[in-house]
Amino acid sequence: MAGAGVLAGILLAAALAKAGPQGALFPLALLVCVVLLRFPEACLGLLLFATAMAESEAVGAIPAGGAFYDVIAASLTGPDILILFGLAGVLLRFVARDVRPRLPEPLTVPLAVLGLAAVAGVATAYTSSAGVSVGDLFHRSVQIGHLIVIPLLTVNVLRDQRALKIFAAGLAALACLKGVSGLYASFGGFGGSVEEEAASFLSPFPNLLMLTFALGVIAALVRKVEIPAWMYVGMPITLLALLLSYRRSFWIAAILTIVLVVIIASRRRGRAVLAIGVATLALGLFAATSASDDPSSGTPSPIAERAQTLTPGGLGSNRGDRYRMDERRNVIENIEDHPVTGVGLGVDWEVHRPLAEAHDRRYVHFAFLWYWLALGIFGAIAYLLLLGSSLWTSVQVWRRHPDELIQVCAIAVFGAFVAIGVVELTATFTGVEPRLTILLGALLGWLSAAWQQLPARRAAATR
Repeated sequence: MAGAGVLAGILLAAALAKAGPQGALFPLALLVCVVLLRFPEACLGLLLFATAMAESEAVGAIPAGGAFYDVIAASLTGPDILILFGLAGVLLRFVARDVRPRLPEPLTVPLAVLGLAAVAGVATAYTSSAGVSVGDLFHRSVQIGHLIVIPLLTVNVLRDQRALKIFAAGLAALACLKGVSGLYASFGGFGGSVEEEAASFLSPFPNLLMLTFALGVIAALVRKVEIPAWMYVGMPITLLALLLSYRRSFWIAAILTIVLVVIIASRRRGRAVLAIGVATLALGLFAATSASDDPSSGTPSPIAERAQTLTPGGLGSNRGDRYRMDERRNVIENIEDHPVTGVGLGVDWEVHRPLAEAHDRRYVHFAFLWYWLALGIFGAIAYLLLLGSSLWTSVQVWRRHPDELIQVCAIAVFGAFVAIGVVELTATFTGVEPRLTILLGALLGWLSAAWQQLPARRAAATR
């Protein structure tokens, strides 16, 4: 103990001499680094908590957390550093405890294809003389890389059923917290402006997180699986916050996934499934299309105005919808010009047809086309493989896992990936938007960890 105190004193004195008063924080920072290396679970937990709470703008009393995504050192951001510490901690655990490392099976092949496609996209951009900076290429490739390394970290941290349940409960608590803060932002007028009203969240991360939580509670209710009471209280809060986000794509995804989850969780077949599906779909459409203000006012609510654009006659009725159509035509022509390699990661696509608006031409509002354009044909294949394998793995877990609570969580994750597939028909987030990419990477890792706990997998591992 005395030796440790002397060492701490020497370090503190050296830090004060080198960095002045700020150097007093050096021993504390060193202690934090040691703790993170010792407990990679803490790195994963901090990563998800900070990502959930760090909104780009202040929401009332909640300060802005955009600095979490700023570069700290060596072109690395806060999430990058937490991921690296987590992976280093896992590696040290392998060496110290002789623990066998895990790959994120059965998602390893899709993730490997995605990694190869990202390398190809970087090479295409670098050799195209399109003026893409090395720093821009680095950050764009790192965002895609999060889809690969976060599942690897997660599957090596969640090594038993208790860890799986703690992870799920933590995400549920974050979803409830975001639901409350979202309602505060909307009703308090602090949120982003949509249809002349304050929205709860414009960012996709909290919307997908809240939807996944609500799907899990619905699955638990249908299957009569016991869950904590606070989750029942939190579900309507998160659904209301999701409604007040005014994100039409998430509304559609919510309606469709609620139908799917009710059908899957009911374990029923034939006419019963049809009746449940039709009833749920009708209720969802009614809620989306009939919401209005006080009837005596004669003025439709922002929710009703937004919902009217979901009808066939409403689609394409605004400049944003028309831009997406124009963008899609241009992007398809660019892909036809470069069907194998695409144009490269971070390279502007060329305008062949007039556009309704001017937007960033390194982005595409259709994920499948973005992956093909930026990473080439292998990027498009990787996107489909990753989405398909995540759905397949979810099915295996909810059908074969011995724990009912894990089954319910797998149904919710299945709904989440169906939802992201629907949402990304009109916007691209996976591998592009940092916060949602982190959440998806963690869900992929959770799925892999649950799949490796299936009885057949455990029996094969012990042979």
